[in-house]
Amino acid sequence: MIVSGDCFDEIKKLEGNSIDLVITSPPYADIVNYGKNISIKKADDYVDWILPLFKEINRVLKPSGSFILNINDKCIGGYRSTFIYDLISRNNHIKLYDTYIWHKKNGIPNGGIRRFRNNTEFIFHFVKDKKYLKFYMDRVLQEPKETSNNRTKYYLTDQGETIDGKRIKTDKDIKIDKVRPDNVFRFNTAGSSRDNLIKHPAPFNKELPTYFINFLTDENDLVLDPFAGIGTTNLAAQELNRDHIGFELNSDYADFANKRINGEDYINEYVINKYDLDGNFIKSYENASQAHKDNPSCYSIHDIMRCYDRVGFNTCGGYKWKKEKN
Repeated sequence: MIVSGDCFDEIKKLEGNSIDLVITSPPYADIVNYGKNISIKKADDYVDWILPLFKEINRVLKPSGSFILNINDKCIGGYRSTFIYDLISRNNHIKLYDTYIWHKKNGIPNGGIRRFRNNTEFIFHFVKDKKYLKFYMDRVLQEPKETSNNRTKYYLTDQGETIDGKRIKTDKDIKIDKVRPDNVFRFNTAGSSRDNLIKHPAPFNKELPTYFINFLTDENDLVLDPFAGIGTTNLAAQELNRDHIGFELNSDYADFANKRINGEDYINEYVINKYDLDGNFIKSYENASQAHKDNPSCYSIHDIMRCYDRVGFNTCGGYKWKKEKN
């Protein structure tokens, strides 16, 4: 269920020690327009704005619970802002357990010629009490790379014997069954999720909340997303048989998210139409992903999406693209 309201107010209505996992991505500082009623916070004001929510999250989390925060920084006046580091250092409400990096496998090229492409974001893992923390490593173990098996061939159990001061290695072949994942997560972005009625500016890819919900909770646990957006976290929780609740200040997003969670048909209300440069209709697609598959000369679905998202950029691959009512 997505509640239409301000999370700073709505979370105060929840009982203490009632939530198993909080996972969210709050509005980024001075980055995008999140729609009506949503005020964008400047980097200098961001920490003071969001820290009271950290206090409430610590209150509502169970001792075994986790808080997963996805956030990104920005450059201001040509320099990298430190507001995220200020947030971490000034937080005294909930304990920082670990830090992860999200590598966006299909991130849009960005940055100027004097900066590298930035295809990463931060994921911070906070906990209430590490002694009681739910943490299921066995669910996220990965197949080892062949190079890992080669390196450990001689060093896991049998290291041979020493003769005349020289180690004689065994020829015993020892294989690793599973290995722990590293702290860099390689999730896709959710650019195609913008291709719908709402066009939320910063949707999750469902891979991200699905991973952490599976990793840190059990079936029937309660998952909260304070900045629910179009309900991707809640949809992931529902598919994994978790209870869930979300708060969303933009009533259009909240309504859209509830329809999405309830399985109502919402995507096909709009289609992507392809025209020649003279404006003659050629073909219609359900979404930008389908259009891109049929038009590989466009670098990515983002090129098609920009045609109807931005003024002055209305062609791609030699065609015009419009998002129109079905």
